[in-house]
Amino acid sequence: MEAVTLTTLRRRAFTSLDAFDLLTDGASGTLDAMHPLNERPVRFWDGLPPAGGHLYGGHMVGGHLDAMAPDGHLSNMHLLDEHCWPAAPLPWTTRPFYFGLFQFAVRVMDRVGNLGDVSAAQPRVINSAPRPARTLSKSSYDAPTQRLTFTLTPSPDL
Repeated sequence: MEAVTLTTLRRRAFTSLDAFDLLTDGASGTLDAMHPLNERPVRFWDGLPPAGGHLYGGHMVGGHLDAMAPDGHLSNMHLLDEHCWPAAPLPWTTRPFYFGLFQFAVRVMDRVGNLGDVSAAQPRVINSAPRPARTLSKSSYDAPTQRLTFTLTPSPDL
């Protein structure tokens, strides 16, 4: 079993309300867009104030918070953007996967939930031992042939 760490790029174009989903094909060959790996969309700027560092150093002088400033900044959207937070890689570790060829992709969504395009799928081979079979038990015994028959629940990874 192996957990995979996926990394997506937080570009400067994303606002604090934009998010993404991580998709996998579960080794089936088809990405499952209905059941992302994450429980809820992951925000690009999660845990950060919308423009925390932007409030320092005299930048807020003038009508910046309640009007359109002469330099064209709009207050309602301007404080949601990336002004003081750099572009950065965002790592996310998946649940453990077992043996197989898995594909992973990222789907971006904007602040109101509109889904964007799905990134190109990235393949990853996970070469770990499958989970063992379960519930091995004797099913029958044929005395004349001395044949013993067992039942089991096979590994879900095979």
